[in-house]
Amino acid sequence: MSDLAEPPPAALKSVDEMLAVAHAMEREAAARYAMLADCMRRVDQREIAELFAGLAAEEQGHVDGVERLAERTLHRGPDPSLVRAALPETFARADEANAAALLSPYRMLSIAVRQEERAFSFWSYVAAQSDKSVLREMAETFARQELIHAAKLRHARRKAFHAERAARRATASDAGDRPSPAEIRAKAAQLGAAFAAFCAAAAEQVRYGGDAVTAALFEKLADETRRSAAALATSGPGPLSEADRQAAIRRSQIHGVNGAALLFEAAGMIEDLDYRYLEWLGTSDKVEARQEFEARAQAATARLARINERLYALEPAIAAIAGRGGQG
Repeated sequence: MSDLAEPPPAALKSVDEMLAVAHAMEREAAARYAMLADCMRRVDQREIAELFAGLAAEEQGHVDGVERLAERTLHRGPDPSLVRAALPETFARADEANAAALLSPYRMLSIAVRQEERAFSFWSYVAAQSDKSVLREMAETFARQELIHAAKLRHARRKAFHAERAARRATASDAGDRPSPAEIRAKAAQLGAAFAAFCAAAAEQVRYGGDAVTAALFEKLADETRRSAAALATSGPGPLSEADRQAAIRRSQIHGVNGAALLFEAAGMIEDLDYRYLEWLGTSDKVEARQEFEARAQAATARLARINERLYALEPAIAAIAGRGGQG
């Protein structure tokens, strides 16, 4: 999921800064997607290449839109000199894209998802922190653009994950590379506890914002996953350190009281845990462990469906992308 667990180094305090940062981010994204489309064409992944090419075109359209907005509001183009102080370092990871040609479609889509999630979290944070309506509305527009792109990429990533998993089923991993069931349970407990901490904080935030329905959902999810994580952590220290718990809380606070943003973040966290359970299914020779991991994967998928049901109600554009409930 998004790794923008800490706030950006400085809030954007003017239209000049916001447009300069948006322009730089959209230009970088357009170039990245064009490169990824080319990589996918070279390995004959035409469907994914078309997705990336379409996103490149959309991002270029956003670049043009930011330039037109700057001309209308500032009577000049965006000022690139304002970007260095405000743009988070997380958007300058060109090494990830440069290695894309060596990755599977699922891994490449995962990189693209992560980039869009970072951008979405960044604009969501800017919107939550803006005390001027014009800046808040502008940031919310940019955040929604990134949200839609991330949703498209997540949908494609689910398809790629299951396609690759099906292709790998006949190939057994070396026993030496397999984590033990105890190691898997410990990692799952850690991820589940972090998700529970996120949901508990999110419940407070959206209830404060007046969304009692979403708050109740987050409270139920927090309770369920907290108990599940505790059951997995049967020995040793608790599943989550205080530092990790605080990081999960900060991860929710970035989005303020925006219920759709928090649900989208939560969906990514659960999706990650679901993928891990499905991958772990192929790592154990013991029937009992496989049955346990399969049951937990099904439970994670069910939680994801509940999150998405509420997310689709708040953000119908994502429901259209997913075909209303397409979990892959």
